[in-house]
Amino acid sequence: MLKMFKNPNGNIALAMLLVVFGAMSGFTLSSLAMRDAVAFQYDFESVQSMILLRSESFRGQRIAQRLGNIMVPVRTSVRYVPVTNSALKKTFVIQSQLSRGGLVAVDSDVVMGDQKQITQIRSLVKSKTGTGPSVFYSPKFSLIRKYGVYTLESETFAKFMYFTDTDESTNETPVYFYGPDLIYGRVHSNSDIWIKQAGGGSNGGWPTFYGWVTTAGEIQSFSGSYSEQQIFRGGLAEGYPHTIFPEHATTLKTNADRVGPNNDPNLIMMVVVNGSSYSAYLGTIQPPAVDTCGVYNPFPPYNPNTLQYTNRYAVRDTIWSTQPSGTAHNKSKWVDNKLWLMGTFGTYQTWGCADTLWLIGDILLAGTQRGASPLSNPTDVVGLVSEKSIVVKYGYRDPIDSLRYHRNCGPDNNFGGIWIYAAMAALGDGHGNSHADGVFSFEYQHPHPSVPDVIFNNHLYTRIDLHRRRFPPTGANPWPPLIDFPWYNPLWPERRPYLERGYISVYGSISQRRRGFVHRSYNDTEYPSHGVWDQPIDFCGGSSAPYDVEQIDPVLGFQLITRHFDGANGTGTGYKKNYHYDDRFYHTSPIDFPEVSRYNETPYTALHWVIKRPPENL
Repeated sequence: MLKMFKNPNGNIALAMLLVVFGAMSGFTLSSLAMRDAVAFQYDFESVQSMILLRSESFRGQRIAQRLGNIMVPVRTSVRYVPVTNSALKKTFVIQSQLSRGGLVAVDSDVVMGDQKQITQIRSLVKSKTGTGPSVFYSPKFSLIRKYGVYTLESETFAKFMYFTDTDESTNETPVYFYGPDLIYGRVHSNSDIWIKQAGGGSNGGWPTFYGWVTTAGEIQSFSGSYSEQQIFRGGLAEGYPHTIFPEHATTLKTNADRVGPNNDPNLIMMVVVNGSSYSAYLGTIQPPAVDTCGVYNPFPPYNPNTLQYTNRYAVRDTIWSTQPSGTAHNKSKWVDNKLWLMGTFGTYQTWGCADTLWLIGDILLAGTQRGASPLSNPTDVVGLVSEKSIVVKYGYRDPIDSLRYHRNCGPDNNFGGIWIYAAMAALGDGHGNSHADGVFSFEYQHPHPSVPDVIFNNHLYTRIDLHRRRFPPTGANPWPPLIDFPWYNPLWPERRPYLERGYISVYGSISQRRRGFVHRSYNDTEYPSHGVWDQPIDFCGGSSAPYDVEQIDPVLGFQLITRHFDGANGTGTGYKKNYHYDDRFYHTSPIDFPEVSRYNETPYTALHWVIKRPPENL
C-alpha cells in the first residue's frame, strides 16, 4: 500500500477509484432520496384519497337522506379538493353515484327481497398534479385511485316492534300498557305513553318493556309513581324527535303488482296465499235493495191480527266470483279495494290495500312452524300495509262453501286464536275524525245475542228480531241495548256470540296511527254508550256481560247469551296479547314497506363499506 502511495501512477488510480466510489454513493443516495420522495407522494395520495373517499361516502348518505327514495341513478357534482405543502401540489377529483338496489353485490348482510330497500353509493377519488384553473383542463391523472361502495338500507317501520302516531284509542281515551304486556323490541310514540299497574304478568302488575322505548311526549302513569328501571328495561327516552308517519304507501303502490280491479268501495278482494302463489276471489257488494217485513207481537208466527206495522229497510248482498290466481314470489302486491287475507307465505311478500285489510285467518310462514320463532328462517318475510286499518275478523261466510267460520277464535292453551308472522302498518289518517284513523284492532268488540233462523211449527222463520221491533229504530222506538243490532255481527244473527277469543300472537311488528283495541271491557266506563246504538262512533248498546244479556226467548224458549270461545277465559271481549318482535327486522325488511322519515329526511342504516378495484370512471 505504501509503495502505491509513493508511485505517482498509483495515486492517480486511487484517486480515480475514490471518484468512482463517490459517484456511486451519490447516485445511491439520490436514488434513495428519490424513492423516499416517490414513496411519500404515493403514501400521501393513498391516505388522503382514503380520507376523502370516506367523507364522500358520508356526503352521499346525506344526499340520499335529503332525496328520500332513489328511483333512478343520481350523480353528485364533481368536487375538486386542492392540497398543497412544501413537497407537492395535488388536486383530488371526487364524485359519487347513488343507485337503488344492491344488484351488484349481495352478501350475507343483504338478502333477497331486501334489495328494493337498498341504496348504494359508489364513490371514486382520483388526483391530478398541480392546483388552480389549469387542472380542470388537464387530462392526466395520477395512478393513485380509490373506489368504494357504501351500502345503506332505508329505515322502515318494521324496525319498530310497536309504533303509534297517537297513543290514544279512536275514542280519544288512553289505552294502557299494563301487567300482562311483555313488549320485546323498539317502541316509539309521537305522543304520551300511558301505563297502568293493573294486575297480571310477573312485574308487580306493571308492563315490561325489554327494548328501547322513546316518546315525543312523556310517560303518563294511571297508577302513580313507578320505577323506570323496573318497567323500561331496555332504556327510556322522553321528548324524543317526532317521527313522521305517512298517510300513503307510496313506495309500495309504485312498485307493487296490482291484484284485482280499480278502487271501488263496493268491492272486496279475498286472497288465500299458499307458498309463493295465491288464489283470489272478488266480492261485489250489490246496490241497496228495499226489503220489508211485518212487525208482529208475538212473533213467530205470522198472524195478520197481531201485525203492528211494516219495516222498510235497505239490504245489500255480496256476490262472489273467482279471479285469476298468481305468483307473489319475492314480490309486493297492491289491492285498490278492501282485502281479506290469510294463508302460508313463502319468499318475501308484502301485501297492501287502499281500504281496510281484514285478517280472516292465520298469516304464517312456509319455513316456520306455527308457534315457532322465525329467526332461523332466511327466506320468508311478510309485510302487511293498509291505507286505512288492519282488523282481525270475527267471522265470515266462505264464498267457496258458504259455511260460517270463526277461524280467529281459539282456546287459551297453546295460544289459540290467530297467529300473525308479519310487519304491519295501518296508515289511515282521519284528518280530525279519530274513528277513521288507522288501527290494528279486532272486529265485533261489543257482542250481544240475537235470535237465529228457526223452524217453528214446520215453518222456517228468518230475521226474527226484525219481525219483532221497529227498524230502522227511531228516537221514540230505539233498538234494545241488550239485543244485537242487525248486521253489526258479521255472522248475524247469532244466538251465543263469542266474547273471549284466545290470543293474538304476533312475530313481527305493529305500526298504527292510533292505538287499536285488542281487548275490551264488557262496558267501557271511560267511554260509556248509555245503551245507544251508533256503531260508527263506537256506541254499541249496553253491556256485553253474560249476566247482563242472558235471557230466555219468550216464544221459542231457548237461551240467548254471550259466551267465551271453548277454552278461552277472561272478563271481557277480544284477545290476550302474545307479541314478539321478529329480530330479523333489525337487518332486513319486507319489500317496499313504508319508510321512516324525520324532519323531511329519510334515515338510513349503514350495512357495509367495501373498498374495490377502481374503474377508470363511474
